[in-house]
Amino acid sequence: MRISDLKPGMKNVSLVAEVLEVDGPKKVVARGSERTVLEAVITDGTGRVKLVLWDDKILDLKPGDRVAVEGGAVTSYKGVWRLNVSRGGSARKL
Repeated sequence: MRISDLKPGMKNVSLVAEVLEVDGPKKVVARGSERTVLEAVITDGTGRVKLVLWDDKILDLKPGDRVAVEGGAVTSYKGVWRLNVSRGGSARKL
């Protein structure tokens, strides 16, 4: 799948992309409990999206790394589309 094909509500998204920016990891309160999150802007040449890795899915990413995502879910938060990887998904550095 390509980033340009993503739409909020999509599930089981798999793609390969390059990391452009990384923010985190950091602690946040989500759904009433403290969790760890890492956000990264990724691109595959067709577009950009914010990749959000939660808790044990967090990778040590830096700009220029390539990442493969499987089982991600696309959401929209404050008008920004996000590719979330949590319980059912996975991400790995290539």
